[in-house]
Amino acid sequence: MKKLVIVLLLSLSFIGFQGCGALIDTCNLTGPPNAPWTIVYTNHVPPLVRSGNVKPDGTFKAPKLGWNCSQVGFAVRFGSNLNLTLAASPSSVYLPGPPSSGTITGSSFDATYGMPRVEYFDSNGYLVGSVYASSVTGGGTSLQANTPDLSNAYSGTYQIKVTNVTYDGYYLNKVGSATMTAWGRDRPDSDGDGWYDDEDCDPYDPYLNYDCNGNCGGGGYGPPYEVPTYCGY
Repeated sequence: MKKLVIVLLLSLSFIGFQGCGALIDTCNLTGPPNAPWTIVYTNHVPPLVRSGNVKPDGTFKAPKLGWNCSQVGFAVRFGSNLNLTLAASPSSVYLPGPPSSGTITGSSFDATYGMPRVEYFDSNGYLVGSVYASSVTGGGTSLQANTPDLSNAYSGTYQIKVTNVTYDGYYLNKVGSATMTAWGRDRPDSDGDGWYDDEDCDPYDPYLNYDCNGNCGGGGYGPPYEVPTYCGY
């Protein structure tokens, strides 16, 4: 009986570790240091796509997702990362009335296999908008692109990243990034509790912030029970 209990406990422990993601079936692969990579798993319908960046030491991990490591290694595609400093014009945008288009200058913009992709990221690294260049001029030193929808963007500093498409259709050749500041629409904090409305579980109750169940956000009892500590995902 004791042996049976031990076996059951070990089995439950194993299942628990799987549920927490401790046991992930991956392949240890190598590639150009710091290069972006992508894999399209065509054994799934629809195909699954996984992407990432190779570590500085030239190694990275990729999930198997039903393939063996030889198949995963054969399917991986690598790009390049020039990491150039680019310039955006305009470099400052009024959010309630942004321009319809803008210009990015630098070098190495390439439209041979398709127009470069232009992505806007906020200061936290979240993608705000993505468009494709409408034209590339000056031997790859300048591109024009429409401004993405910024109606939900807030004042702050943004990174505009440009990526070229490879010969086989993947946006993997990273050119670089430009900096743009935006103003005219500050993130609201309606109840003044130090938590912006988009991260506050109750934007209109200063005694509730990130947990409206009362476990650690105050529970409606007010100070000093409110704990202004961010609960990350």
